[in-house]
Amino acid sequence: MKKTKTILLIVFFLLLFNVGKCQTLPHHLPYGYSLKAKVARVIDGDTFVLSDSQHVRMLGINTPEIARMGKSAEPFADSAFHFTWSLILGKPVKLTFDENTYDIFGRLLAYVWLTDVTGKDSLWIQAELLKAGLCRISHYPKGKRYYDLFYNLRRTAKKQHRGIWSND
Repeated sequence: MKKTKTILLIVFFLLLFNVGKCQTLPHHLPYGYSLKAKVARVIDGDTFVLSDSQHVRMLGINTPEIARMGKSAEPFADSAFHFTWSLILGKPVKLTFDENTYDIFGRLLAYVWLTDVTGKDSLWIQAELLKAGLCRISHYPKGKRYYDLFYNLRRTAKKQHRGIWSND
């Protein structure tokens, strides 16, 4: 009985102090704040997991949903997943943040850049998904950072009938 209480007490304190996550961020960060991390797993085209187990949801875009919980995949969901997977899995990325650090599911909300061996930004993942026509712009009101670029990239993908725009 005493051993069980001790184990429960340890688990409680680990949860209380959020041990196990390398970095807990406040809910609001200063403009331009960034951090570097490594991608451990890709969940779908716009969501992935870092090596410290934090889930990340890419800001400004929404890729088609993959099959889960009895629902079939949306068109181009597998393409978006494999595209993101091929770009970032196991690689170092830089995350930059906007107004809110987390969504309602506790995922980090970030713009994502692949970094090269010197640590410099080499590829902006949201831009690549938009160029390939593998996502839509999501919750991106006029005046937000990157607004013009996102809409220009989407316009070009639509004109070229890429990805989800191939049937238009």
